[in-house]
Amino acid sequence: MKIESEKMSILNNAVNSIRIGVEDFESPEADRSVSAIRNIAAGLLLLFKAKLCELSPADNKNLLIQKDLRPVPGPDGNVNFVGNEKKTVDAHQIRERLESMKIKVDWQRVGQIINLRNEIEHYYTEEPSAAVQEVVATSFLLIRDFVKNELCKDPQELLGDDCWQVLLETNEVYSAEEKSCKESLEKIDWKYPTVKTALSHMRCPECASALIEAPYENDTYPTINLRCKSCNHDFAFDDVMEKCLDELCSVGAYRRAKDGVDSPCATCPHCDKCTFVHEEGCCVACEQKLDYTECERCEAPLSLDDQELEGLCSYCNNLRDKLMRE
Repeated sequence: MKIESEKMSILNNAVNSIRIGVEDFESPEADRSVSAIRNIAAGLLLLFKAKLCELSPADNKNLLIQKDLRPVPGPDGNVNFVGNEKKTVDAHQIRERLESMKIKVDWQRVGQIINLRNEIEHYYTEEPSAAVQEVVATSFLLIRDFVKNELCKDPQELLGDDCWQVLLETNEVYSAEEKSCKESLEKIDWKYPTVKTALSHMRCPECASALIEAPYENDTYPTINLRCKSCNHDFAFDDVMEKCLDELCSVGAYRRAKDGVDSPCATCPHCDKCTFVHEEGCCVACEQKLDYTECERCEAPLSLDDQELEGLCSYCNNLRDKLMRE
């Protein structure tokens, strides 16, 4: 029964953390906003840890939440795994282990919550109300699906009626505002598919809210005026374009690094912004294309890195240098 109590202890801590976060969210005191995000994010990660405990071997239900797992030979000749009992897994390791166990989680949403928590704690501590609302709304979807589908429990019963109602109502209000903003953005011709995809990462540079609208549907790319529906801040897409693309490129960066695949974006040699999109074949900020698209000698396609070779690919350039030396 100790094994089950250990799992329930983590689950209870998760529920308590989420409930406290919701109470912080409802408080009129501005300084409790950051606490709300911190507690809800922590509660979500604890739910994931509860699942890892459930998946751990029967003789050690804390094994999969321990850091630094390593194989050791057992007395019976079998290989056992032991970990650091004093330290538990971080968010990155939680994801790795749940993914390896085929547990389904919307990790993009989880990443949004973790990133928003970090940003608000460091930069947006004065009036982060809209960003807090976004965390609560996004967390509702994750909590509901994970508790129901992976922990096989009723999320409303687990969290309690009061907490559940706040999460539900916040999600409904936020979703309505989010829908209105998306509809305004869809009326704009964003010209490049990659840019349109990157819009999902766009945030207000003042309050970090994702509730951004395009008030003038006749704006022509790249001169697009934007307005934050949360703090009413007006800004241009050019002010946030680079950050949007950076966030887009960071999605899947870990897997690309493992597979040896380059980032989809690079620094443009013309405007010095990291807005040259390889798939588009140009910089989506200044719209400069490649000066050379194929090798003058062998007609091989040229990349951004090849531009300094004045129309040659690296192979033909090396061959030319070799001939010149001879």
